[in-house]
Amino acid sequence: MKYITKLLLTATLALVSVSCNTKDNNNNQISLNNDAEPDLKTEVGKINNLLKKYEEPSQLFKVASNKPSTVKGKKGTVISINPADLITENGQQPGKTIEVELKELTNQSDLLRTNAQTVSNGKQLVSGGAYFINLTSGGQQLKLKKNKTLSVAFPKLTNKEMQLFYAQRDSLGQLDWQLANQKFENKPKPEAGKPQILDSIVVNDIDAILDYTEDASDRTSKQRGDAKPDQNQIIEDKVYETIQLKQFGWINCDRFYEVENKTNLNFAFNEKDNVDYANVYLVFKDINSVMTEPYFTIKNKKYNSAFIDIPVGAKTQLIAISIKDGKTYSFKSDLIITKNQTINLTLTETNEKQINKLFQ
Repeated sequence: MKYITKLLLTATLALVSVSCNTKDNNNNQISLNNDAEPDLKTEVGKINNLLKKYEEPSQLFKVASNKPSTVKGKKGTVISINPADLITENGQQPGKTIEVELKELTNQSDLLRTNAQTVSNGKQLVSGGAYFINLTSGGQQLKLKKNKTLSVAFPKLTNKEMQLFYAQRDSLGQLDWQLANQKFENKPKPEAGKPQILDSIVVNDIDAILDYTEDASDRTSKQRGDAKPDQNQIIEDKVYETIQLKQFGWINCDRFYEVENKTNLNFAFNEKDNVDYANVYLVFKDINSVMTEPYFTIKNKKYNSAFIDIPVGAKTQLIAISIKDGKTYSFKSDLIITKNQTINLTLTETNEKQINKLFQ
């Protein structure tokens, strides 16, 4: 998210308050005062808490802490765990078992449902997969020892050159990805006539990986029912070389989306709906990208009512969700981006089944 910085907790206040920078309805930079900000965090938090039940579920694994182990995610992620590289936050050795949590977000629906927008310092990203990786032991958070890393092989979802990004959620639940200056490398081609060695990766369901590829040629071939290529070749093409992670949490395989012809997309809610807080999403159909703006009003002033620097001609879906008086309201519409357009949003009351359909 472009306009709201990470929110800072102030221990000296009796109430939790936050400090953030944002923009008003005319895109003018402003700062909010402490009296308004607790309500913002609470109200946006209600929306984020509602959406948690629809997000991509975590995959959970347990491994022994007395030997190196490997876990494999449903969509191809392979995590190599060396307990000797791990320690608890308070400096203790892990217990008997290590718990591994993994989320694999490989398409727009996954990103949208998990509120994982693809933005880095206001610049749009195209995701080649976003992932959450965390390790604990006996309920204690683990971290890497000094100068140690976590070895992970991620599924290769695109042939575009991708880079590693890290992120942490801020107090409004937003992710702002930070470039880690590490590139994802392709696996080396095996020598002719020799068996392929893939760091002990075994992919049992090749279709599962093909389903998440960005390449249209792969999807078209599969739809035609063409014969499957050699399995070793598919694994080589669909898994990156192992990369060394320096921290746990949110990890993204991304690239910046560089286009020259950009514009701003403004949106406005129907005045009769009396919308004070909403999450507004822009989902891109042709690229793996999702942008989010937490819209809100304070003292009759409107904030975050535009998406900035959007590619002209992009095929998108505009989605909004709000909660008022304990009821959920939403808006969804297909949209082709044109120059300097303003979209008027009229919300309708939405039940749980309908909310789930918003993300499909």
